[in-house]
Amino acid sequence: MKKKSILLISVVYIVAAVYSFTYGQETGSLTDPRDGRVYKTVKIDDREWMAENLAFKTESGCSVYEDFKDYLKTHGYLYTWEAATKACPDGWHLPSMQEWWYLSNFLGGDEQSGGKLKQTGTTSWESPNTGATNSSGFTALASGRSDDKAMEHIGKTAFFWTNVDDDDATSWCGALYSTRADLALFPVEKKNGYSVRCIKNSTSTEKVFDFW
Repeated sequence: MKKKSILLISVVYIVAAVYSFTYGQETGSLTDPRDGRVYKTVKIDDREWMAENLAFKTESGCSVYEDFKDYLKTHGYLYTWEAATKACPDGWHLPSMQEWWYLSNFLGGDEQSGGKLKQTGTTSWESPNTGATNSSGFTALASGRSDDKAMEHIGKTAFFWTNVDDDDATSWCGALYSTRADLALFPVEKKNGYSVRCIKNSTSTEKVFDFW
C-alpha cells in the first residue's frame, strides 16, 4: 500500500510539472474557409492563437523567399502591414499590442517569454537558439525581411505584426531572436515583410494594460 501511495504521489507531481511547464496547452485547429487550409491552434491562458504562420494569399502585399525550398509550406507568407490587417479569416484578427503584451506577461515577462514562444532546435533557428523551449506551443519560426529581396533574418529573427496604426509609414511588431530569450516590441516600417499569427475573436472583456 505504501509503495502504491508513493507511486501515486509521484505521478501527480509529474503531471503537475508537465502542466506547469506547458502552461496547460490546449491545442486545436482552424480551417480557413477561403482556401481550405488547416492550421494548428493553441490556447494560451484564455486566448486561442494560431500555432502556425498564416499562409493565405492576399491580392497584394504578400511574398515568400523564392529560393527557400518549401518556405510557404513551413513559414507561410510575409505580409506588408496593410496586407496583414486584411489577411486573417472571419472570427480571427491581427493581434493588438495589448494582446502581445498580455501573452508575454502570462509567459513570465519580456525577458523570458521569447524562449517559450520559439520552436526548439536548429531546424528554423540558428544555434544557440537561446532559451528556446516552446513550452507555450506557439512554435515561432525565424522569418521576416526589411525589403523585397533581403534574407538577412532567416535563422536569426522572427517578426510578427501587431494591428497598431502609428502613422502612414509606421506600425509595431513583436520580435524574437536566435541569440536571446526575450520578446521585443518596437516600431517598424509598414512596408516590411513580416509573419502573421491571428488570434481568435473573444466576446469576453479584453485585458488591457497601460504599458506605454
